[in-house]
Amino acid sequence: MVNPGPSPSARVTASSAVHDEMAGYTLTVAGFQPGTDSVTLAITVNGAPYALSYDRTRNITESGTGSWFWPWTSGDPYGTYAFTFTDVAKHTATATIAINHTPTAPRAAAGTGLMIDTATAPSLETVDAWRAAGAPYSAIGVYIPTDPAVDNRHDKVQSNLLSSGWVSGVQGGARPWHVVPIHVGLQAPDGCQSGRFVGMDPIPEQAASQGKAAAESAATTAGQLGIARTSPIMADIESYTAGCAGAIRAYLGAWSARLHALDWRAGVYGSTKSVVPDLVAARSADPTYVLPDVIWAATDNRLPSTSVPGLSSEPWKIANQYLLGVQRTYAGIAVPVDETSFDWSIWDTAAPTVSAVSGSWLTRATSAAFTWSGFDADSGVAGYELRSSRAPRGRKPGPWSGASTMASAAQTRTALKPGEGVCIEVRGVDRAGNRSAWSRPSCSARLADDRAAKAGAGWKRSRHGGAYAHTLSTASRKGAVLTLGPATAGSRLGVVRSGRGPLAVRVDGRKVGVLGGTGIRALTVPRAGKVTLTTATAKKVTVDAYVLAAEPRS
Repeated sequence: MVNPGPSPSARVTASSAVHDEMAGYTLTVAGFQPGTDSVTLAITVNGAPYALSYDRTRNITESGTGSWFWPWTSGDPYGTYAFTFTDVAKHTATATIAINHTPTAPRAAAGTGLMIDTATAPSLETVDAWRAAGAPYSAIGVYIPTDPAVDNRHDKVQSNLLSSGWVSGVQGGARPWHVVPIHVGLQAPDGCQSGRFVGMDPIPEQAASQGKAAAESAATTAGQLGIARTSPIMADIESYTAGCAGAIRAYLGAWSARLHALDWRAGVYGSTKSVVPDLVAARSADPTYVLPDVIWAATDNRLPSTSVPGLSSEPWKIANQYLLGVQRTYAGIAVPVDETSFDWSIWDTAAPTVSAVSGSWLTRATSAAFTWSGFDADSGVAGYELRSSRAPRGRKPGPWSGASTMASAAQTRTALKPGEGVCIEVRGVDRAGNRSAWSRPSCSARLADDRAAKAGAGWKRSRHGGAYAHTLSTASRKGAVLTLGPATAGSRLGVVRSGRGPLAVRVDGRKVGVLGGTGIRALTVPRAGKVTLTTATAKKVTVDAYVLAAEPRS
């Protein structure tokens, strides 16, 4: 039989779920020999056969179609992958995928940060070089010493971690990292794991005693190393099989309870298929069961976020170890790491601070400008929320508006009508979602032209090119009244005036102050009522513009 080669209709496509070394691909075939139930698959990498095992026979439908998911794993080589499918009639179709090494970390999702952990803590010089080069991490997990009889760490020496100044150096400086202590002590009882680890006692009461002792040991070590108490101490519980839930729950409940008693926060690292379901079941069975504050899920799902299928963000905070065994390079220094995305609120529980909002209390422009600044020592300020209260000319201020979300730029500009006032308040929002209190209000008002006031006998209107809105009101006789309009108690009166004649400010006929001189003259209106300006002498006085700016309602 002659090999017909590629079929005109046989085809295979590959769609990527994510990119580069965080990759998963859906392979879809169509157009193969109808009536058959399978095709064979051959994978090559850079022209050579793929070395790892895989299923070479793939079932297809009677119409010659099929679809499969293929994940690129941490142990796979980089390069060009060719997936060739062949049916019983020897029709073939091939799809190629290029998987490249990404030397730097992905961008952290909103509200999250990135953490690395390494089997051996890197030198402080490496950490400093990475930070100076802009490595995006904010935390590093380290494997702290434990009882030699139950020490399941890969590197039991940790010379960098234990060197003088390492912890303080990592936690300090211009770009400090949080240090997360990881305790790899007793693991699941021997009957539920491979036997390569030292296992805890299968009897729950004994396991609880061991969990309490482990917490005390870990807390003592973390304190001696100078690790900040803002970091949770993580109990590393490697994956295990069913049958030992009672011991695991007892061990971890005692672990969390004892750390809390010692004024530390508790965390648990493990699989979403073993330790996480057991913790959830423990709380369901006993509402008094003490859960950890943080769940560090080992997913290797290649998705840099804290969204873990089947894992709720309550009642704990989530960290997701989304990538294992990747090599990252900064400042020319390559380090093999595991990467984790964490909820910023693990550390950051304090709201940001927002400085006083500043803006000119009156403006000639058609809009008012406000600026402020914010600061958050942990996760950083993600943005701001703003609300405003407006006071149209001659009217009381309205209620505060709903909060509007702004980007991180600490400034805004809002349009104003002549004579209108506006007050704004700002609050900061950090990357952990913490919100500050509203700032003190800052207010600004746009000048109204002199023609907006009601001129009584003795006032004359004239045009002037250099005046605000090109008009002026002038009086040269005593007792001439210019009615500005109603004001609320506490309103700020501003008048742009010139000339030698003083102006008496009255509220409902009662004198509350005098404005003299040249330029912008101001006072606070002490009571509500109709505001007027009355010439106190026959000396010439000119009014160019004015504003009555009401304060917002609380």
